[in-house]
Amino acid sequence: MLTELATAVHRGDVTPLDLVEESLRRIDAAADLGAVVRIEAESALAEAKAHDRVGPLAGIPLLVKDGPSVAGSVTTLGSRLHADDPPDTDDDVVVARLRAAGAIVVGRTNSPEFAHTLVSHNSLHGTTRNPWNTDASPGGSSGGSTAALAAALAPLATTSDGGGSIRIPAAACGLLGLKPTMGTVGRNHLPRWIEFSTQGATGRSVADVALELGVIAGPAPGDWTSVPLGTARLSPERPVRVLACRTFRADVDPVVEAAVEHALELLGSDGLEVTRVEAPSSARELGHWFTISAAELAQSLAHRRDEWDLLDDTTRLTVEFGASVTADRYIAAQRSRHELGARIDALLGDDAVLVLPTLNVQWWPPEGPAPDAAGSVTGDPTIAVNTPEINATGHPAASVPVGVGDTGVPIGMQVIAPRFREGLALGVAEVVERLRPWPTVAPGYEPFPVP
Repeated sequence: MLTELATAVHRGDVTPLDLVEESLRRIDAAADLGAVVRIEAESALAEAKAHDRVGPLAGIPLLVKDGPSVAGSVTTLGSRLHADDPPDTDDDVVVARLRAAGAIVVGRTNSPEFAHTLVSHNSLHGTTRNPWNTDASPGGSSGGSTAALAAALAPLATTSDGGGSIRIPAAACGLLGLKPTMGTVGRNHLPRWIEFSTQGATGRSVADVALELGVIAGPAPGDWTSVPLGTARLSPERPVRVLACRTFRADVDPVVEAAVEHALELLGSDGLEVTRVEAPSSARELGHWFTISAAELAQSLAHRRDEWDLLDDTTRLTVEFGASVTADRYIAAQRSRHELGARIDALLGDDAVLVLPTLNVQWWPPEGPAPDAAGSVTGDPTIAVNTPEINATGHPAASVPVGVGDTGVPIGMQVIAPRFREGLALGVAEVVERLRPWPTVAPGYEPFPVP
């Protein structure tokens, strides 16, 4: 849809002002979702009127997660610690690249405080609901953006991922979301999770995600993890092998497992070789991811420790644990992280993908808590998601829509690819999209109009 919209702008079939006005109207009409927490109407309308109508995203309304900086807009990170901050003085590199491609920022989307959990709820901005089922969460931390995309409030929204924050909400909202290889998208502002967090791309189609990823990819000065443009292969391509494991955790909901199995049958019917393998990761590696991420979040907030009582409960518990992490424990977790990366490298080679459920559960409430039961297992706080380890290893991974669960919440299949082979994950998504197209918007919402 992104290419079609930009082409319509180029031809003069629609103006950037038409698109911005339509997006603002939709945002206002869907205020009850809690997806958009700040509207930049005045600046967006002014920019639309003066737009030169060029670029691959010419005139397309853009929502930015409340995390990346946006010049002239306040970034609160969903926290009362930043509620009274002044407007940003510069753009995050991804925002700058999307704007340079022609996109127009119309507002900011909700996220949990400091993007630390899988529920898009915070005490500053409130709760985001899933447009597929408003009694369910859209996931986190990019839940505001994915809820907005699923409800077609705007054609484009930024998403980022430090432990599953693209893939989890993409799965819950019936979208394709891709976390690129660490370094594919450079960073001009150091994230709190230094080597875990990256901006990525989420959309309604493979074509939309590939276009967004192509616009935002590239190194950034000062980011030593970033790699030269062209290092990553971003165009969809078929893997030689599809490896499948049941889950990284103790169990998986039968409805989720059945949806992923059906998707694997589709891949096999299209000539892809599917091989069952043992899971390369477990709750142990998830624990190491949490040790590192909690310690780094706590350190980033150490200068405001006398204000930690203003943090949301789950954030405060996380940083209090992080502050207790010893150097020995932190370094041991880092060593485990690299061991896991080597195992996955050996498993995938340069031509295979690993497939498993993105989530092991079907849904959870908008304000939480995160679920601790799946299949026959109960009381396991690690069980809900299969995503964080892939931030620890840096591999690219996508969540592909593969069905809808009992409560009307979509189900996603995670596709993990070799480093800098994002195109292999998109190639698998392309097969699923062709053989079993997924809905482009949640029920009850109209797609963003393309002239």
